[in-house]
Order: sequence, then C-alpha cells, then structure tokens
Amino acid sequence: MQKKLIALAVAGLVSGGAYAQTNVTISGQIRMSIDQYKLSDLPAGFTASTETRVTDESSRLFIKGREELGGGTYASFQIENRFSPDLGAFTAAGNTNVTLGGNWGAVAIGRQDLHYGTALESYLAFTNQNFLGNGPLSQVNGTVIAVTSRTPNAVWYDSPNMSGFTVRLAGSTAFAGAEGTGLRAAGAADPGKGGATNLALNYANGPIKAGYSYWKATVEGGKTAAVGDQRGDTLQFGYSFPMGIKVGIAWNKSKLDFTTGERSRTAWLLPISYDFGSNRVNFTYLSAGNTTGVADSGAKAYTLAFGHALSKRTNVGINYSKLTNETGATYNLFGGGTSTAATPGADVSQLALTVYHSF
Repeated sequence: MQKKLIALAVAGLVSGGAYAQTNVTISGQIRMSIDQYKLSDLPAGFTASTETRVTDESSRLFIKGREELGGGTYASFQIENRFSPDLGAFTAAGNTNVTLGGNWGAVAIGRQDLHYGTALESYLAFTNQNFLGNGPLSQVNGTVIAVTSRTPNAVWYDSPNMSGFTVRLAGSTAFAGAEGTGLRAAGAADPGKGGATNLALNYANGPIKAGYSYWKATVEGGKTAAVGDQRGDTLQFGYSFPMGIKVGIAWNKSKLDFTTGERSRTAWLLPISYDFGSNRVNFTYLSAGNTTGVADSGAKAYTLAFGHALSKRTNVGINYSKLTNETGATYNLFGGGTSTAATPGADVSQLALTVYHSF
C-alpha cells in the first residue's frame, strides 16, 4: 500500500507554507526466484554445471512526488532504486527523473528505459531471463543495443495522449556511461561528440497496442574495431481478445557499425498470453536471423510461464526459458548471470519458481 509522507506537510506548516509539495509517496515491488540455471552444448575447452540459485528479479523502491503549479502545469520527480533482497544491497538506479509537464505534454531529464524491450510481454510471474524482448531481440549476436537497460544522461519529451496516440522524442548526451570533461590529447577524437536519439510512436486504445521505435547512437570518442555505432528499428502490434487471449508480434532490425564494417540482423518475437480467473499462461517465441558476415549466427528462444494471483499485490509463478545458439552465435538471455558471449554456440536455460509482491 502506498504511504503518503507527512514530513513535507509538517515542514510547510512550520515554515508558513514554504513547501507547496502535496503528494509524496513510497511504493515498490519485491520479485524473487528460486531457479536452476544451466549452460549446455559448450564448445571444446568449456564445461558447466547446473546452478541452483536464489535470485533477485529486479526488485525496486519508488519515491515519487508531484506539485501542481497552476494552469494545468505540474512538476514531478521519481527516484527508483533497484535493490537485491538476496544480497541485502542497493545495486543501481532505475528510471529516475525530474519532470515538468502540462496539457502540452511533459519534458523530463534523468535516466530512462528507451527503445529496448517490448510492452507486449507480461511482467508478474516472470524472471528477468524470461523477457526475450529485452534480451535477444535487443542484441546483435550478443552485443546489446540501447544498453538493453535504462539509458543515462537522457532528456525526453512525451506528448499528450491524442485519441490513443503518443509520441516520445529522446536524446542522450552519453548513452553508454558517465559524461566526460572534453579533455583529450592533441589530435585525438573528441569524446563529447557521441550521443543517442530515440523516437517512439505508440498507439494504445481498447484491445489494440501498436508502436514503432527508432534508435541511433554514436560512440563517444569514435567507433573502433570492437565498439560500433548503433542503429535499431522495432515494430510491434498486439491485440487483446474478449476471452482473455492476447496475441502480439514484434519485428526488430539492428545494426552495429565498426571501423572494420557493419554487422546487422533481423529478429521476430511472438508473445501469447491467456488469462482465466486469477491465472495467466504466457508463451513467447523468438527467432533471430544470421548476423551479416558471421556464419551460422542465428538463434531461437522461447519462454513458457504460469502465474497465479493470490491477491491484487501478490503473484506466484513457475516458468522456463530456453535459448539455443547456432555454432557462431553468442546471444544471451536478459538479466544477470548469462554467460554465452565467450562460448559461441552455447545454449542456456532457466527453470524458476517466482514470488512477486508490490507495496
């Protein structure tokens, strides 16, 4: 249950109304799994055992606030902190920003999910590794596009909802890490010339969800033989039938541009879910084609999951994911613990029991 903080209200009374903040809340979610994780079909020189693990599946804590400025304009903030109940540690910042908005839309500055993933996959009974849209669909043979996570140093504009249509235009001054100072050796490439652009067009109205996302990123300091500039295009469509069945399709084409040449591939994602009573069954299938210039570099993956809602805030589930790489492919599942990049052709699977609780 969200809890309003009273500290700012008390401070406002003491200071004679110096604080206009009216709504600060704390909320969050804890998602944990007990899972068995396994690498298989390893090339010569490698071996792996089945690992039984207790794993955090992206638990998070939110602190949010909003101030009405008059005339329909508002200022707001969100602090999202990812933490690991299994380790007892706060690990990273999630979507964290400050926003100025109104009936004209909203402008925000901070760290935000941009481009990667797909809104067509379920989020309750899953583990991180179940999200194929955030994993193989957002990779070119194991190399991630758009950080496959929150993009730092971002500024974005979200349009108002126009009969179901929304637009996001975003940019990042340093999409892969910390900002620089501009200092460099004489004659060296300018490290401040990199950055990223994201344009997302979405439609959600009734049973239909559809969208397109464009991503283009330039490496700061210039591309090399190992680190390339990025380009990605994603199309997705989903439809919810009255009997509880949801069907979707997503298409992605991504490219990496190195000094030694380009590497690109096309991938497809097919998510299906069925709701009945307090239960949901999910099945998602992914196919990634060969990467240009790399023989036998395609991959296939699927996720099968069952979730049961014990209440509006608590969900338990069981799920299985499997990723099969061809002999030249190094795709990974999303989330921590995957390690196929050093072993071309390796496959990975995960069987997990999950518990999800929101507060």
